[in-house]
Amino acid sequence: MIIQDEDDLRKLKDPPVATPALRYPERAAGRRPFSPLPDYETSQALALNHLNNDSLINFYKPPPKRRFIDFRSWRAGITALGIYIILSIIVGIPLIVKKSQEDDKPPPYYTSVPWLGKTTTSHYVTNINNLSSSLLNGVSPVCNIWTTTGQLNDAQNSMVGQVLNTVSSNGRFSITSNASYMSSMNVVMGDLFVGINSDTSVTDTTILVNMQASNVDLFDETLVCFALSNDATGLAIYIPDNMSLNDQLLFNITLLYPQSPITAQVDSFATYLPLFTQTFGDFGDYVDFEKVSIEGPVSRIFVAFIEAGQILVETSLESIFGQFASSHSLFVSTIQAPININASLFNDPDSSFPTYLEVNTGSSNLTANVTLNAPNRSPPQRPNFIANMRTFYGQATASFAHDPTSPPAAIKLRLENDLGPVNVMIDQYFQGLFQASTKLGAVSVTQGTASSSDPFDATLGRSFSLDYISDTRTYGWIGWGPNPGGFLQEQIGEVVVETSIADCTLFFDG
Repeated sequence: MIIQDEDDLRKLKDPPVATPALRYPERAAGRRPFSPLPDYETSQALALNHLNNDSLINFYKPPPKRRFIDFRSWRAGITALGIYIILSIIVGIPLIVKKSQEDDKPPPYYTSVPWLGKTTTSHYVTNINNLSSSLLNGVSPVCNIWTTTGQLNDAQNSMVGQVLNTVSSNGRFSITSNASYMSSMNVVMGDLFVGINSDTSVTDTTILVNMQASNVDLFDETLVCFALSNDATGLAIYIPDNMSLNDQLLFNITLLYPQSPITAQVDSFATYLPLFTQTFGDFGDYVDFEKVSIEGPVSRIFVAFIEAGQILVETSLESIFGQFASSHSLFVSTIQAPININASLFNDPDSSFPTYLEVNTGSSNLTANVTLNAPNRSPPQRPNFIANMRTFYGQATASFAHDPTSPPAAIKLRLENDLGPVNVMIDQYFQGLFQASTKLGAVSVTQGTASSSDPFDATLGRSFSLDYISDTRTYGWIGWGPNPGGFLQEQIGEVVVETSIADCTLFFDG
C-alpha cells in the first residue's frame, strides 16, 4: 500500500469554486487532524453563549407585589398620630383655659382716646364751608347785619364793622371760619375771647364781633353770619377765595357769659378758627360744659380753666397752654410747638370705662402735670385712667399725683419721646408694673422716701422690686405687699416710658 504524504494530498484536492462552502477552521498547533473536539476559541464562544442564555433565565425575577400599606407606613402613621394628640393637648388645653379666663374678664381698654371718632363737625351749628346750611329747626343764617360801620382814615381806607348780639346761655355753641392757613397766612388774623362778664348787671350772654377789612370790596365780600335760636348759637365767618397778598382781614370776637345764679348748661362748645389766637377764661360755677372742642390750624390757644366731660384741643404750628378738668376724655395735640398743661382727671368707679388722656406734639417740649381722682371703694378691677403722651423732639416732662381726697387709682401710662429726654414723676400711691428704656442714653429708675399705706389693707408694706437693671433698660414692680408677678395685670397700674438717643428718668415719690 502506497501512503502519500500531505503535500501530495493537498495537490489532489478539488480546485476552489465560487459557491458558498463550509470551511473548517485551521488546525491549531498540536491538534490532531479531523478531531471531533472543537478548538479553544470555539469552545470559549460556546461557553460564553451558554452562560448568557442561562443568565436571561436564571437571574430575571418578577417585581414583588406592593402591599397597600406596609409595616413601616403603619409605624410612621401611628407615630404622627401620637405626636398630633400630644401637641393638641399641649396647645389646646392652655387655649381653652385662656379663653375661659377671657370670658370672665372685663372688656379690654384701648389706649387710644375715643373722641367721638373725631367727628367734631357734628357740634357746629353752621357749616364751615357751606353758607346754605341751616339749623335743624330751620333757622337760617343771617349775614352782615352790622350795628355800626365806618371807614378809617388810613392809607388803604380800611372799612370797619361791629355787631353785638344777645344769645341764649344754653344749648350748642359754635364759632367757625373757612380761612385756610395755606392761602390766608398773614392775610387773615383774629382774636377770640370766651369768658365771664365782669359786669354783674348784665344778665344775658352776649357775643360781640369787630371786623376790619383793608378795602370796601373785601369788606362787602366777607360774610359774618349768625344762626341763633333758643338752644343754639352759631357764628360763621366766610372768607372770599380771591384775596391777594395786599388784602388784610382782622377780627376780634368776644363771647361773655353772665354771672348768673343759674348755671348755664352748654351741651357742646366748638370752635374752628385757623390763624386766630383763642383765649378762654375761668368759668367757675357759671357754666357747665358737656363737650368742648377748640380747633384751628396755626391757632394759638390759652385756657385759664375749662371743665367738661370731653375736651378736645387741637392746633398746629402754635402752642397750647392751659388748665383742664375732664371726667371722660382729654385730647391735646399740636405739631412743632410746645404743650404745657395742667390736667385734673376724674373717673367714676361705677362707670364701665376709664378716663382717657392723650397729649401729642412734635419738634418741641411737652409738659403735663396730671392730678388723678377716682373714689374707689375697693381695689380697682380695671384701670381708672389710660394716658398716652408723645413727642418726637424736645423734652418730655410729666408728673402724676393723686388728689388728696382720692384713694390709690390704677393708671396705665405710656410716654414716648423719639429723640429728646424723658422725665416722669409718679407719686407714692401708684401701684403696678413699670419699665424705662432708651437706646443710646442712660436709664434711671429710683424711689423717694415719701410714705404711704394701702387704704384697703393697712397691714401691707410698700415694696419696690427691680426685676431687671441695665444701662438702657430697667423694669420691675412697685406697690403694697409682694409682687404678684404676671397675674392679675389687668387690675394694676402700668407705666412705660421710653426714648431713643437721650436719657430716660422715672422717679417714684415713695
